[in-house]
Amino acid sequence: MNKRFQYLLEKYKFYFLPPAGIGKELQEKVEYLLKGIGNIRKDQNYTLQITPLNYYRALRRSSIPQKGWGIKKVIDKIILPHLGLIPNVSGGYAPSNVIPPPIIPAILAKIASTIINPNIIIDTYGGKANEAEKEAISQIAKIIGYNPNKSAGFFTSGGALSNYWSMRYALEKFLPHLGEKGFLSFKKEKLVLFQSEIAHYTNINAARLLGVGTDNIINIPVREDFSLDVEIFKEKLKEAIEEKKKVFYIYLLAGSTDAFGVDDIWGVYSVCKEVCNKFGVKPPHIHIDAAVGWIYGIFLKYSLSKNPLGFDNQTLFSIKKIKQVYKNLKYADSVTVDPHKHGFTPYACSALILKNRNDLALLQKSEEETPYFNESIYHSFPGHYTPESSRSADAPLMSLATLYALGMEGYQVLIGYAIQQTNRLKKELEEESKERIKVLNISIPGVSTVWRIYPSHLKAKETFLKEFFGSSWESKNLGKKINRYNQKIFNYRKKHLTTKEHILGYSTKVIVGKSGIPISGWKCILFHPFSDIEKIKREILNCLKVEEYSK
Repeated sequence: MNKRFQYLLEKYKFYFLPPAGIGKELQEKVEYLLKGIGNIRKDQNYTLQITPLNYYRALRRSSIPQKGWGIKKVIDKIILPHLGLIPNVSGGYAPSNVIPPPIIPAILAKIASTIINPNIIIDTYGGKANEAEKEAISQIAKIIGYNPNKSAGFFTSGGALSNYWSMRYALEKFLPHLGEKGFLSFKKEKLVLFQSEIAHYTNINAARLLGVGTDNIINIPVREDFSLDVEIFKEKLKEAIEEKKKVFYIYLLAGSTDAFGVDDIWGVYSVCKEVCNKFGVKPPHIHIDAAVGWIYGIFLKYSLSKNPLGFDNQTLFSIKKIKQVYKNLKYADSVTVDPHKHGFTPYACSALILKNRNDLALLQKSEEETPYFNESIYHSFPGHYTPESSRSADAPLMSLATLYALGMEGYQVLIGYAIQQTNRLKKELEEESKERIKVLNISIPGVSTVWRIYPSHLKAKETFLKEFFGSSWESKNLGKKINRYNQKIFNYRKKHLTTKEHILGYSTKVIVGKSGIPISGWKCILFHPFSDIEKIKREILNCLKVEEYSK
């Protein structure tokens, strides 16, 4: 080995952690990095500064250096620049969606997991971190009402993948050994699945990716409370079975993306049981996407009479409604949960929980397929039953860190406060807008406010009723006009937004009217304790002036 090669080897060895401890180099560079992060984290949003980037032009101008850079240069030129212009969710400036303000214990858990770098595919790679996943799944199972001794699950890279795998498990239940035989062996089966017409797009995409086909999704209209219409579902279920279709999967929502609506889980479960028994067919797999709503299970055992945290009457009423709907999560065969939403962890932290732990075996790999993991002694081999193989331990560790740091009390305080603030925002928006604003989810308990703005010559509540319940040409046309009106105001506000104003959300389909026309709406998700409700309200009410400004 010549001297130059020896020198270079020593130079690049310096980038690795020492065999024991963490070393002086990492400590120094972490301190340097944190100072840089502190400089880019400002109490504002960055909307005005974001400009389109021609990525191909940028790539042509850059190339990987022949000689590696020093760590400080990598921090200054690569890491920090690519963390700029991101909404400061910890400052409460981005209530446009369920974007997590991660708490410090979860951040530390992620850092620690990154340094130790366990792979929880098997305990010989993951060590004690494998136990963290089992404990986290068990604790979350308790929150949603499952028996932790009978349920099981695993962490994934996001709610989309959790929903995807739930459908895959359902397919294996209804088409035994599908993984070995393939769809050609079941080409006579007419597979269909049910969902509401405001279901999350990830379920539609799962049907597309798994080969079920989006044409085989049966959409059920929703009621004014954003829940699937159970009576229509019952009729459509009967029709499908009578037409010899195999209903293998029901996708329900426990906390819709915009309005936080909850489907009638018990109603759907009861209908499935009744109708399937009548026709002598196997009940479909019921999956609940509770990526948003799972955390509301913390209130299931909260005493409304004792009210130990002293919530006001309106918040108590919301908690009572939460208890009524979220107690039914236990009737689902599987549930998607996202601790990186209301769980206050960094991305990505999502999990699929199966009510029956035996379902894990449906997609289990054989030992012959995994000869790489032939250690003679191991106690835990999640890679045997998880669809994914290599997985970081950061998600379960972050989840456990937040669960234990906040406890039931901490979560109840934070979520309860957010519900209280949301109730106030909903009430005051309608009262102070002089019939210009209709809050669409006024009766839905949670931390989401969804509203629609109406021209000054119309009365908001009356007009919305025509939009939602009307089926005439006039109703359809009215809905389209109000959609365009709101989009115009939203676009105007976005164009003139300052760095000290909040980034509000907008959806082109919050709910669907009886005429089939999607109804759009603005949204504000409040679950950050630093959110300034009064300021947010003033900004929303200022949108009423856009009508005259934009003429």
